[in-house]
Parts: sequence; C-alpha cells; structure tokens
Amino acid sequence: MIGRTVLLAAIVVICASQVLIPQSKQVTIATTEPAVVKLTDLFRQADIVALVETVSGDTENYDVAVYKAHVIKNFKGAAAGDSVYFGPYVGQRLGWEYVVFLRKVTKPLEPKMVSSKSYGTVPYAEIFNQGYSAMMSSYECVFDGADVAKKCDYGIRICTDYIVLPKSVPVFPAQGHDLPFGCRWVKRAVFISMLDQLGKSPKL
Repeated sequence: MIGRTVLLAAIVVICASQVLIPQSKQVTIATTEPAVVKLTDLFRQADIVALVETVSGDTENYDVAVYKAHVIKNFKGAAAGDSVYFGPYVGQRLGWEYVVFLRKVTKPLEPKMVSSKSYGTVPYAEIFNQGYSAMMSSYECVFDGADVAKKCDYGIRICTDYIVLPKSVPVFPAQGHDLPFGCRWVKRAVFISMLDQLGKSPKL
C-alpha cells in the first residue's frame, strides 16, 4: 500500500508540474535599420529634392510633427519660393537650411481640430529612410586647408554609413575616422553641383 501511495503521489506531482509549467515559446524580435542607399537611388526615390529654409514648425495641432519651409533651390519636384510642409521627425532647427529628399503623401494633412494656430489642411511630404534623407547645412571649420579661408566653408552633413556618395567626393573627416552613424561633412558647393547634375538626368 505504501508503495502504491508513493507512486500515485509521484504521478500527481508530475501531472501538476506539466499543467503549471507551460512550454517555452520562441519569440522572434525584428529590428529595422535604415537602408544603405546610394545618393542616386535616394534622388530617384524622392518626389521632392530641394535646399530649403525651415521657417516654423507645429507639434501640437497635427497627429505628426510638421515643418513649414521655403524652397531656396529646387532640384526635383518643386520650385524656388514654394512652401513645403514636411515631417514627421522632430529636431529640425528653425531658421536653418537643409537639403531634403521627400516623399509626397497622397492625402493632404488635416489638423486635429480647426484652429487659427495651425497651417490648416496642407499638402504633406515625408522625410524617409528613418530621417537620413534630411541633411543639415551650416558653416563649419572642418575642411582640409592650411588657413581659415580654406578650412571654413558651408557644408552639408551627410551620414555616409547610410547614404553612399561617389568615392570621388571628398568627405570630412575622411573615411576611416570612427564617427556616430558615419555623419560627415561635404562642401555645400560640391554637393549642390552633384544634385544639379542628378536633376538634369531624364532617368531620375
């Protein structure tokens, strides 16, 4: 009897353990990284490519962040003097200039409610490739040169870990320096000239 009692108790414990302890499930976690894309392909994928100046922004009246900018120089899809509305990434500096590659959104962007403080219903375009298609322009002293006149110039900040430039284009600091996201400077005049050439290509 004692043996049978012990055996039954063991069976109950085993069954209980099978009920209480579920089988572990394999969970797959997918991470999304920005695409590594050539400049020519980035140009091709964009509906609008322009040098713009941000004049205002709104993070309150819409479901996404919206910036208003004036087009200084157009390379594709806009005209100088146009106003463009884009987002959705926060952090763009008001009054600063950017080269932006944008994709148009089919449906106009509407404010959450009617308000005189919003832009109203506006055509909207998106920065893509997780923000790397917006490139800041500023005056920097990072370029090669023996004196200030050569070291300092207007540049465009491009994260070359994700935006691949032709190897003939000088970047500063040079390739080989370990930088966050590979963000380097290209002389603005050089970059603008490249975009001018891409804008003249009938295939882009």
